[in-house]
Amino acid sequence: MIRANDRCLEQALTLLDALDDAQYANRRGSWSPVGAQLRHVVEHYQSYLSGLPVRAIDYDARRRDVTIETSRQRAASVIRDLRAQLQVTETVPDETPVQVKMECDPDAGPPNWAASSVGRELQFLVSHSVHHFALIRLLIAGDGIALDPDFGIAPSTVSHARASR
Repeated sequence: MIRANDRCLEQALTLLDALDDAQYANRRGSWSPVGAQLRHVVEHYQSYLSGLPVRAIDYDARRRDVTIETSRQRAASVIRDLRAQLQVTETVPDETPVQVKMECDPDAGPPNWAASSVGRELQFLVSHSVHHFALIRLLIAGDGIALDPDFGIAPSTVSHARASR
């Protein structure tokens, strides 16, 4: 699971290298900029890593650090740090229980904590990252930027395509 998440973060770094500052930080019509999408992904990893030691991951308590969404250099630095921090957690067993909080319905009142596991949260982070990477792929589709062919594609779809060749 750590390897899959590291691959997502590596793809994010490759994306940052492929974009210029304007492509990263500027809005695309009514859509959020690429930087805002990437910041959102990064901050979920930060929430996971900050909550892991106490086994309580609050995905709503994100920092919402604007510098990550406006500066490619800042985003790259944070992502490199996340990759290093993830490697340190590799010895935490996937079945380790954690509590997770994430708002799902703004009209339902405050969210409750739910039981989960380290492995399940690592799966969530991959899925969440891929989802936002797919949005980023759409945002920059007309810019002629070469991306990893698997960028923004669900791992199960990648596996299916490879098996079909």
